[in-house]
Amino acid sequence: MRRKSLACVIAVLISAVVYVPALAASDPAQDTDARMVDAKVVEVNDKHISVIARTGVEHVVATNAKDTRVSLKGKRIAFKKLRVGDIVTVELDATKQLKYARRIVVADKTASTLASNRD
Repeated sequence: MRRKSLACVIAVLISAVVYVPALAASDPAQDTDARMVDAKVVEVNDKHISVIARTGVEHVVATNAKDTRVSLKGKRIAFKKLRVGDIVTVELDATKQLKYARRIVVADKTASTLASNRD
C-alpha cells in the first residue's frame, strides 16, 4: 500500500513539473484568427469599426449594434459608447466570411498604472 501511495505522489509531482512550464509558456493574450487583443479603435460607425492591431495593421470589422456585444468591466454597455481611442479586444465570428465582431471588450482605462507623477 505504501508503494502505491508513493507512486501516486511521484506521478502527481511529475505531472506538475511538466504542466506548470507549459502553462506559463502559453500566452492567453495573443492575437488569433478569431480574436484581436489590445487593438486601438480608430473609427466607429453603425456598420463597422476600424482598429489597429498590436502588429500595426488596420482591420475593418463589420458590426451590428443589436448583435455585437460590447462590455466594460464585465458589464454590457451600449454600442454607441464605444469611442475612438479605446483599447479593445475584438472576438470575431468564425462562421462568417467577413470579419464580423461578435464581442468587443473595452479595456479599463483606470487599470493602467502611473509610472511617475512628477511635474
